[in-house]
This record gives sequence, C-alpha cells and structure tokens, in this order.
Amino acid sequence: MKIRSAPSSKDLSRSELVVGFAHEKGKPTLAGVLADAVTHADRTGDVARGARKWSLFHPPLRARGPQRLAFVGLGKAEELDSENLRRAVAVAQLNAENAGVEDFDLVLGEADHKGLDAFDAGLVVAEGLELGAYRYQPPKKDDHKPRKAQDCAVHYVGRHRADFEAGLRLGRIGAVATNWARDLENMAPNHADPARLARAAKGLAAGSLKVKVMERAELEKLGMGALLGVARGSSKPPKLIVMDWNPRGARKTVCIVGKGLTFDSGGISIKPSAKMDEMRYDMCGGGAVLGLFHAIAHGALADAVQKTRIVGVVAAVENMPDADAQRPGDVVRAFDGTTIEVLNTDAEGRLVLCDAIAWAIKVYEPQKLVDLATLTGAVIVALGHECAAVLGNDQSLVQELIDAGKAADEPLWQLPLWQEHKKQLESKFADLANINGQHHGGGTIAGAAFLAHFVGKTPWVHLDIAGTAWGGRSKEYANLGATGTAVRTLLHWVRSLK
Repeated sequence: MKIRSAPSSKDLSRSELVVGFAHEKGKPTLAGVLADAVTHADRTGDVARGARKWSLFHPPLRARGPQRLAFVGLGKAEELDSENLRRAVAVAQLNAENAGVEDFDLVLGEADHKGLDAFDAGLVVAEGLELGAYRYQPPKKDDHKPRKAQDCAVHYVGRHRADFEAGLRLGRIGAVATNWARDLENMAPNHADPARLARAAKGLAAGSLKVKVMERAELEKLGMGALLGVARGSSKPPKLIVMDWNPRGARKTVCIVGKGLTFDSGGISIKPSAKMDEMRYDMCGGGAVLGLFHAIAHGALADAVQKTRIVGVVAAVENMPDADAQRPGDVVRAFDGTTIEVLNTDAEGRLVLCDAIAWAIKVYEPQKLVDLATLTGAVIVALGHECAAVLGNDQSLVQELIDAGKAADEPLWQLPLWQEHKKQLESKFADLANINGQHHGGGTIAGAAFLAHFVGKTPWVHLDIAGTAWGGRSKEYANLGATGTAVRTLLHWVRSLK
C-alpha cells in the first residue's frame, strides 16, 4: 500500500473518497475541513459513532465536497487507545477497498488520538492501513493479475506535524516488515523450506547488516547434535541463518533466536492428521526474527542512536518421519556437550533452539538474549490466543519485553520458572530429557525450563507465541492465516536499547 502524508490545508473537494472519524459525542474530525458536506451528513443522523462502525455518504451536488464522504466511529472517548485507533484505521482501508476505491484521503485530528502523542498516532495509523491491506496471494491457476496497491493520503490536522510524519514512516516500515514475514509464514511448506528462508535472509544483506547461512556440514563440524537430530528425517537440509547488524561504535550485543520449523509433522511421535497443515506456522518465531531484520534493513533504526549490535539467529529445519528419523529414546549430544534423551520427537523446537542459543552465546557473548518460538500447544490452554507467554531468568529483561509488547499491542503474560520445574526434566539415560516424562501439566514452563539449561548466566527471555502466531479471532488488521506477531514487539524493544 502507498501511504503518504499530505497537507491538512489541501483542497479535498475533488477527492474520490475522504474518510474521517466520529466520536460518540462532538463534531466529526472533518467538520473544520469539509464543513458543508459534513454538516449535511451529520444532519441526517446516520453518522456512525460506535467503535469501528462505518458510514458512507454521497454529498448533494450543491454541497462543496468530495464524491464520497465516510466516517469510522471511535466510540467513547475514554475507551480510545492505540489498539482501537489501529483497528478503526483498518476499517477505513477495508471499506475503501470494498467500495472499489484505489485512492482515498484519510483525515486525523488531535481529538482522534487522545492519550497518544503525535509520533505514536502516526505510527498506529500507518500500521492500521498497511496491516489492514494485507492479503496473502496464494498461487492459483487463473489468478495471474496482481492486486493493485491502494494509495492513501493522510492529512493530519494538529500540532507536532513533523512528529506525526516520523511516526507514519516508522509505522509503515514495521508494518511492511510484518506483512513480509506473514507471506513467508503463510507460504505452503513445500515452498517455504529452510532454503527459502535462507534466500529471504540473504536478500536483506546490505551495509551494516551481514547475513551468513551455515549448512549441514558446518553444523556437523560444530557438533550441533540436537538440531541435526531433528533434521535427520527430512530430505530438506537444515540451515542456521545468522543476521548481524553491527553499527559503528556498538558497545553491547544482544542476540535474538527464532525457531524456524518450516514444517512439523511431529516426527516418529507423529501429530494427528487434523490441522497438521497448520504446522507450516511452526516457523513463526523465525519469521518474527526475519521480519525484524527486514525492518532494520529498511531503515527502522535510522533515527535511533544505536550503540548495540543486534544478532538474529534462525534455526531452519523440517521435522519429518523417515527411516533415518530420530526415535523416542534416542540420546543426542548438543552443541555445549549436554546429552539429551529424546522422549518425544514432537518436542523438537527446544532441540533446535538449544543448539542455536548455546552457539550464539559462545560466539557473540551477548549481554541479553531473547528467543521466540511456537513452542507448545500448552500455552494456548493456559492463555488462549489473546497473548503470548514470557519466561526468563532476568526480571528486568522480562519487563523490557512486556513493555515492548504493550507498546505494540501484542501483550505478554509472565509465567513462573522455578528450580523445581528444571528438576522435572532429569533423565536416567542422559543429562536431560526433552520433556517432563514423570509429570503432567505446565508444558509451556517445561519447554522454557529445558532452554534455561543452555543459557547459563546470560540474561535471557523466552517468548512462546504459539497462541498468537495464527488461529485466533480475526481482527480488522489481522485476518486469516499468520498474524506476523512479535515483529513489532521486537522492533519496539531494539529501538529502546541504549
């Protein structure tokens, strides 16, 4: 989608469609811009004022105004926040598209973003437009004509216009990156294999962003037995994708590690056939890391004072049953030397992550490490699809991620991680078991407890995004399929780093 800032003083009388906002009480935003047309619409009594309600008008010929005039309701003033504004803007985009309008004007006033500063308002508007415009384009025989991009001119009626425009630019960068990640996540698993993720990452390399892809032979040489054990059953070679943003003068390093299971059949501990096709989404943790670096590559940190090196690692693997696939009861040796009894081959995400995490810590010695994964179905039982789980060994870092999720309207909820949880992973045949074999329940905590073994004293946070990556209730800006969750959370977090 094309999004541009336009002067608030621009003559809108020739516009094909102008969209403004209406509160439960008071005059609509456009009242000072298109007085005659708005007065006529308001007199009819049909202006939508409830949250995210849409009303469309054709002004009379005698009224000086655009061809069509529309309002999106913002509801009660006390309930207006960033999420409601984002969803309202997405309603405007969706209805403009459904009306066959390719170019439209959106007018926002200060009263429409009470509680948000101008920068955040611009960011949210861009996200609502760009995320709302996303439609995955599947490969179909008779569908060769690409969707024409809409053009939206955003008119800000208020002070701090420069701040609003800066937010608009950043919001679009983050939303485009999120949609790019959604395309990878929605892609059929025979198309989005580990090699495809590696090519996507290589396409981001430029300037201070370097990309390296480690192949099977190098992983074998490094002794990544846990990751390679998962890959044994697949004909698709595993990849360890490393993206390194290293600005001049960087004094600290953070690592962000993503689970990139491009398809997870469960292996020998095979999953039920119902909805197994959704296991294309088991790479959404890796997709979020890739999306973050897409944003970085396109200037998301250009206006930030960056003193931190940011390293992204994606463990891209496919988990399949095969004559050579690892079995329940197998013992593998991880990168750091830990032996692991594989009690369940469907608890594979932690196996690929543990090698990636241990390697990143040894090579980069980060001051902070975050991992993201669609790790457990248990997180959906615990938290549903409304928020992701966060666990870690450093409370200040946990809070940093919670704050970033709040800023992105991608909420995180902290679960406990105690020594008792770690003891439940003891094995008679190895240093560690990959599941809690003697106890039931707390599956999300058990997954994090396993990863904690490989982190040591490095400040670390684990995000289990299995409930938010796909499958939840559709929102105006997050329709069917992958949501692109955590890209914007990560972007808020890295921009906050000093």
